[in-house]
Amino acid sequence: MDAFLLVIRVGLSLGVVMVLLWMAQKRFSKVGRSAEQSDLAVVVRKSVGPKASVVVVESDGLRFMLGVTEHSVNVLHSSEAPEPAPVLSQAMDHGEDPAFAAILKSAGEPALRRDSATRKLRHSTATGSMHGSIFARSTWVQAGAAVRKGLNL
Repeated sequence: MDAFLLVIRVGLSLGVVMVLLWMAQKRFSKVGRSAEQSDLAVVVRKSVGPKASVVVVESDGLRFMLGVTEHSVNVLHSSEAPEPAPVLSQAMDHGEDPAFAAILKSAGEPALRRDSATRKLRHSTATGSMHGSIFARSTWVQAGAAVRKGLNL
């Protein structure tokens, strides 16, 4: 009986945390959408001192290099924005990720092979940066096994 109450409490706590995270994501994602819709984009920012930086800003096909200090903003240089490089050539120049290539290759294969490739990928990334966090699949698998063991299922 105590184990059942513990599982209920943990489940409710996780539910509350997940709802709060969802609400925070909804709240703060609105700010990002308005910035994406504007015609002004910060390309790069480089700090040159404790209270000074150089910022490259793009607007309407023009790029401006701005000197930004605590008290003023000065235009240092302006020019036309370069044409963006095609996405495919950028991906090929940087090389391919072997894990991504394996998943892409297995996407066209039968379901049994795809499942084995996915399992291999999961086992290879089990010690990744997400391992042990609430967002990692392995954490949920362990929690499910503990609940099943506690409830004798």
